[in-house]
Amino acid sequence: MTAKVPKSVRKRSDLVAEQIKEAIISKRLPPGERLSDEKDFLKTYRVSKGTMREALKSLEVQGLVNIKTGPGGGASVARVSAEKTNELLWNYFFSRNVSLNDIYSVRKLVEPELAASVAAHLEEEDLQLLEQSVGNCSLQEFDYNDRVQRIQELDFHLVMADACPNPVLAFFTKFILSLLVRIIIHEELNPDRHVSSHHSQQGLDSHQALLMAFRERNPDKARQVMIEHMESAESFMLNMSRSKTN
Repeated sequence: MTAKVPKSVRKRSDLVAEQIKEAIISKRLPPGERLSDEKDFLKTYRVSKGTMREALKSLEVQGLVNIKTGPGGGASVARVSAEKTNELLWNYFFSRNVSLNDIYSVRKLVEPELAASVAAHLEEEDLQLLEQSVGNCSLQEFDYNDRVQRIQELDFHLVMADACPNPVLAFFTKFILSLLVRIIIHEELNPDRHVSSHHSQQGLDSHQALLMAFRERNPDKARQVMIEHMESAESFMLNMSRSKTN
């Protein structure tokens, strides 16, 4: 007879933390809103002071609440930052060996829709930032093995994400780009000088074509240009990765 594997038992403080989180969501409490004081918490959740403080500390570590000590202190709802959320998501992927194939299979889906979604919403300030990004890249003397330059080429895409009216699409675009930056920084990608120069010119041409589509407020054109840009970028990055292993 096969022995049953015991189910993992969650700590009481973790269960309380989940209940507090659900209460924040269900009551739609805004950032800065004070939560119950300690006496009310203890009465509501029927736990010890130690368990309650551990639960609140867990929520604080997650970036969901702020805790102020001393007179007039207590817990309040925090505004969760994109940086903190990215950090937690990266922790999830830390030991999962995310590959360039994984990143581009998603990037090819997400970024064409990003380009289409912002085409009709970009303000003049956003367009100027995009033009500045294009100008910065066009003025550089190309260094085929410069990681900083590779990362700087992504600034154009970050400006689009910042202007995106869909917060979910914007967030996932930024997270995918952050995964790509980590690979550029930590992996030894040694491209051929001629191929890299050609790719950089292609990328610059794509950014200029996107800028033109944005000026025309043409989402279909922006989507198509981005599809072609992502296919070119994927081919270049995968070739670099393969050359590293040969």
